[in-house]
Amino acid sequence: MGNLPDTTKATLFPLYAETIRSSLRDRYVGGMVRFEGRHWRVLLIGSGQVHLEHGEEAEVLEGPALFWAPWRADRRIKVRAGSSGALLMMDERALANAIGHKPEAAALRLLAERQVVLRPDLATDVMARIESGFGQILQEVAQGAPGSETVIEAQVRVLLVLLWRHVALPEEQRTAPPASQLILLTFRQLLETHFRDRWTVARYAAAIGVSPDRLHSICTRALGRPPQRLIHERSGHEAQVLLRRSAQTLDQIAAHLGFKSAAQFNAFFKTLTGIPPGSYRSQSRLAGRAEGDAGVRSFADWP
Repeated sequence: MGNLPDTTKATLFPLYAETIRSSLRDRYVGGMVRFEGRHWRVLLIGSGQVHLEHGEEAEVLEGPALFWAPWRADRRIKVRAGSSGALLMMDERALANAIGHKPEAAALRLLAERQVVLRPDLATDVMARIESGFGQILQEVAQGAPGSETVIEAQVRVLLVLLWRHVALPEEQRTAPPASQLILLTFRQLLETHFRDRWTVARYAAAIGVSPDRLHSICTRALGRPPQRLIHERSGHEAQVLLRRSAQTLDQIAAHLGFKSAAQFNAFFKTLTGIPPGSYRSQSRLAGRAEGDAGVRSFADWP
């Protein structure tokens, strides 16, 4: 693990990174870090053994290996004594930015929604490249310098492409997902990166290469919601997070989310949730609520 920096733990929202140094005792990692909504964990096991615990059951991973998974709240990561590696945690926005819009974006999104373990042949340079990428991520998260998120997202994309090449690509070539699922995956990816740009359904459909009616039919049939509703819910979810967690004014939040004015944002939020954003913020702070959304569904049911 010579390419990993000495930095132990660092947070650069919406990312968290931790270097796992060899210890004389077993210990849990990542358990005290809270993310709003869905998040992913990427675990580099340089040496030793890690247990992925779920209740009384545990999946054992031996190093060297790279573990990637959309995370569930009922799981824990136990690092056994003498083991070393690194942990990366990221939210939906960071993942979407990392995946980007290249031709393989839909395949990378499909891969990202699965639990994947890469156990590279030690005769190859795969693990060295992965370790180098993790080292860059850890340094950038710790430093938080201008442009750090861009560097981190680029390294995460490299990790995903390596996983895709060495684990998922042959399988996906044999059993490609249905066209409708690929369209949903592409729509989700585009939505995560462009909902602040206030794209219309027609513009999303054009970027995907389908008609608005085709996109509407697929979303309604698969998710029970038309694409316009999904676009509104994504903006509403982001608004709720900002109202609860940030000190930004309503004008600033409105501008951040692409609204022309605070009045337009206020009308949008009230229509979506049933209460004005100012009242939502006041009620959330009064109740000391740390999580939970009012009137906006999660994105866990997306493919």
